[in-house]
Amino acid sequence: MFFARLLLGFLVLTVVCISKADTQPRCTSYSSSWLGKTVSFCIQRSRNDLPNLNEPVVYFLHGLGGNESSWSREYYLKALVDLVSHDSNFPAITFISFETELDSFFSDFDGVEVGPKAYESWFINDFIPFIEEKFLVCKERACRGIAGLSMGGFGALKMALKHPNMFSVGAANSPALPPFSIHESNELWKEYFSDTKVGIVKGMLLLRDIRRIFPSEKLYQANNPISLVENFSSSNIFPSLYFDVGSEDNFGFQVGYQNFKTVLDLNEYPYSSFMENGGDHFIYHHRNKDLLKFIRDWALRIY
Repeated sequence: MFFARLLLGFLVLTVVCISKADTQPRCTSYSSSWLGKTVSFCIQRSRNDLPNLNEPVVYFLHGLGGNESSWSREYYLKALVDLVSHDSNFPAITFISFETELDSFFSDFDGVEVGPKAYESWFINDFIPFIEEKFLVCKERACRGIAGLSMGGFGALKMALKHPNMFSVGAANSPALPPFSIHESNELWKEYFSDTKVGIVKGMLLLRDIRRIFPSEKLYQANNPISLVENFSSSNIFPSLYFDVGSEDNFGFQVGYQNFKTVLDLNEYPYSSFMENGGDHFIYHHRNKDLLKFIRDWALRIY
């Protein structure tokens, strides 16, 4: 009887170990001919057992000033490990984080589709095919997702809505959603930033950088998540969306959040969202679990 119980305990322990998440991402790099430079990226799996063929994959987009290590540095790794440790049925998902420029907004600078600043075209046409060729991850829309924080939240929502044939889910913590067009007058923007924690000087410097990426109103609106919802062509492929914000966001993104919600409601598109009362821009340090739970539920529907 003693040995039977010992064996049972060993088997239970083995099952628990198998269901744990990888505790560290595997990071490496590759040479991209599209960008003409080497790109660093990391792979994190929610399970430490053998990967599944065509395993659901989520591409994670970093925030302003971040890189491929933002997945770990901003506590998404810790949140994932905590969730999996309390849920033995957490599905196998591969998360891919990668570097871009500090302020890329995951877009093609000035609309140029090839070269060292063509981050959207590179991501869609070069990086994703590279990952799918090298690793056992999903190669279909149904099991391919995208997520991000802050600047990466803008990128995740933009990519999911601009390339709905590529992604079936988009999730964002504290997405950088402007309250109105970046090409509105400087006077209006200064008035806006005067009521935010970031202030006028830092706010206008950020606005300057974004205008360099989208130097025309037409180019900006072609990448603006609100405009992409307004011009969305087919509700049959509308992606599952999650996004959140703090009511006291440092950059005032709660205004863009509300505008985004409004246009989604007007067009009767489903979504999940949350505004944290009193929260600042860095709510993603704990709201990352809500994002990961949304991703988990999406993956479970696939299985």
